Amino acid sequence: MALPAIFDNLRLPVIGSPLFIVSGPELVIAQCKAGVVGSFPALNARPASQLDEWLHQITEELAAHNRDNPDRPAAPYAVNQIVHKSNNRLQEDIATCAKWQVPLTITSLGAQVELNDAVHSWGGIVLHDVINDRFAHKAIEKGADGLIPVAAGAGGHAGVTSPFALMREIREWFDGPVALSGSIAHGASVLAAQAMGADFGYIGSAFIATKEANAVDGYKENIVEAQAADIVYSD
Repeated sequence: MALPAIFDNLRLPVIGSPLFIVSGPELVIAQCKAGVVGSFPALNARPASQLDEWLHQITEELAAHNRDNPDRPAAPYAVNQIVHKSNNRLQEDIATCAKWQVPLTITSLGAQVELNDAVHSWGGIVLHDVINDRFAHKAIEKGADGLIPVAAGAGGHAGVTSPFALMREIREWFDGPVALSGSIAHGASVLAAQAMGADFGYIGSAFIATKEANAVDGYKENIVEAQAADIVYSD
């Protein structure tokens, strides 16, 4: 299946994952200008009214970039929505995203038909993150356009399944957009993800070490110096 046209401007098959607190408009804009999808959690904008300001900034700066660089247009950006019932500002944030017609929405912690329908109403696309094949089926049944398998080694609300097993199960029945997550930090890993059947590598931690990331220098240094043994799973 061909990818939706919204991904045509990607120069690398990479989606930058939304990073709690760390991702803001500066990082998203830099990612998009570099030709990869930039994203941030809606909940990073605090108070909620700041989300409108951030989307205005991102929209204006990317539009200016595209006017000045018609041969190297920016990639689209994404906003991450936490669908869990504990998120009491979800509907307000969706309304703000509708105002700015956010091109990509990444949903987490629950698939919701009404949210997917809302995004589709303004022409957006929904990618839902999942930790196993059962949740992948639920997400597509409820109207998500694509999947983000969160495999072993990933951050955030991570799964523990091997990416080899998870990708094989998903690709047995789903041929839409898939971004694979799980310790992907360089080109060789992105290529491996594609070999397993993914369309994109889903990269988070590597972007924490950038100057645009909202993180202290010590955290950035730790990201650069870390090894696989430093990955810790917690409940």
